[in-house]
Amino acid sequence: MRRQKSVISLVAACACTAIVVLVSCSTKKTSPKKQSYEFTTLTRGSIVSTVSSTGTLAVVSSVDVLAEMSGRIEKVYVDYNSHVKKGQILATINTDLLKLQEKSAKASVDKAQATYDLQLLTVQNDKTLFDKGFLAEFDYKSALAALSIDKAELESAKVSLEEITTEINQYAYITSPIDGIVLSREIDAGASVTGGSVSSSTTLFTIAKNLEQMEIEAEVDELDISSIKKGQKVTFTVEADPGVEFRGVVKEVRLVPETSDNLVYYYVIILADNKSGKLLPGMTANINFIKQEKDDILTVPSAALRFTPSTLTDAEKSRLLFAAGLPSGMSQEEKNTALAQYDEQLKNKPSAKAGSENKESGLSSLMGGGRIPGAGGPPGGGPGGGGMHEQRQRTTQNGQNKENTTDAADAVTRKTLWYIDSNGKLAAAMVQVGISDSLKTEVSDADALLGKNIILKVKVE
Repeated sequence: MRRQKSVISLVAACACTAIVVLVSCSTKKTSPKKQSYEFTTLTRGSIVSTVSSTGTLAVVSSVDVLAEMSGRIEKVYVDYNSHVKKGQILATINTDLLKLQEKSAKASVDKAQATYDLQLLTVQNDKTLFDKGFLAEFDYKSALAALSIDKAELESAKVSLEEITTEINQYAYITSPIDGIVLSREIDAGASVTGGSVSSSTTLFTIAKNLEQMEIEAEVDELDISSIKKGQKVTFTVEADPGVEFRGVVKEVRLVPETSDNLVYYYVIILADNKSGKLLPGMTANINFIKQEKDDILTVPSAALRFTPSTLTDAEKSRLLFAAGLPSGMSQEEKNTALAQYDEQLKNKPSAKAGSENKESGLSSLMGGGRIPGAGGPPGGGPGGGGMHEQRQRTTQNGQNKENTTDAADAVTRKTLWYIDSNGKLAAAMVQVGISDSLKTEVSDADALLGKNIILKVKVE
């Protein structure tokens, strides 16, 4: 009996424990998470707007050293990375066979010379006989023709000898055509090489003229190529030394497009200084073409321009954005009047469409017939359209608003920044944005926000 009571007590205790655990877990799951804001402020600084690309490092100029005669390599005097001077011997080709041919050619010259000398003596004797009338004209002219043939054969023999001598004294010695550094060596002692035309000759060495300046062949997308100009400044890094930023300048933009996987790009050639010697041919460069640089400007983290509050209703957002879009030149009394009229219009016509129409017509009288910038409601043309309200500068002609399309760069872009006002409430401000480096964005017409807590993002605790 006691045993039964003990078992029942144990089961009851376990059940109570399980209930407590379940209630605790349920409470944790259903308890709302506390939200707070992470703030930032406007700061003065510099921004560099860039276009990114990748490319491959190469030498500015290089020379391939070819074999000018066929034969077997006897000695190689240089190796990879050897610094060479113009005229320096790089390798030699075996000339044993050529020397035998040279002896044969010399013998041919001696034979041709003897034949010529004998025929010359014959012509001199025949001329004496011809002058005295003892020799026919035909025989004399035949002797002269034979002398011309012997002379030509002598010249031919001399040319053959000179050719072989040149191969022995020049072509057998492979020399550097420039001052530079050996990038590649394609031969070893004992290897056979082929000389002749460029298409058939063996490439023995590749020599770079100068490694103190390198060249980058960058691929730039067709969407960005209009931003690239000759002489434009460039910064880049290489994976071998990611902590170092190198500089260069655009040498040329090649106009022939290349297509790969339906993507169109253009080659841009960049010259880069390499006095440090850290850049090597074949390295991959991560490139930033500098489009624009500005110093001592007001900046804000770009994330702040993307923020939109989730704790406000669409109507509340619209009202705050309307207030933010009121011209800065308005007095506080005029702003209060405009807001009161905005509230009245929404009260009379609560629909979004009707409210939008009234904002266009009723408020125009307040501003002397002009449309209030930024008073067109929330971003996207309706409630909840997003946190970044954009407004393009427009020109007015004959009472009609027309988009200023003369130059996209001249269009003024305005966006919204949210902040906490002096009463601790959410407020919005319209600012003009300029260049950006993706992390920071230039802002102007934002002096009223100096020192204020601008909302960067929501933190969930």
